[in-house]
Amino acid sequence: MILQSLLGYIIASILIQAPILWLAGRIIVGSERARFMDAVLITILAVLANAVIGVFLGQTLGGLSGLLVYLFLIVRYYETDWIRAGIIAVLNTIIGWIIVWIMVVIMGMTAIF
Repeated sequence: MILQSLLGYIIASILIQAPILWLAGRIIVGSERARFMDAVLITILAVLANAVIGVFLGQTLGGLSGLLVYLFLIVRYYETDWIRAGIIAVLNTIIGWIIVWIMVVIMGMTAIF
């Protein structure tokens, strides 16, 4: 049951998170360093790391540790520095919120599920 939930979370993250991360990466570091498969790999590894870290460290410390892991993965796979990785993470969040806003306001969606 837990593995099925984790697998579902990974698949949903790949479908939702990876394209947004790829777009944010292309904006900041360019198309040659921000490849889509890198975004998919970052997403998968970040989900797995957050699940493992969250079990051992709890929500608060696990969330902060998960953020560092996420930034490390961006630095590693997009071949950039920590500041640009932070900018990619912030831009990733902004793009995600804009997409949600478009879905809610323009399309009239009030619930995704």
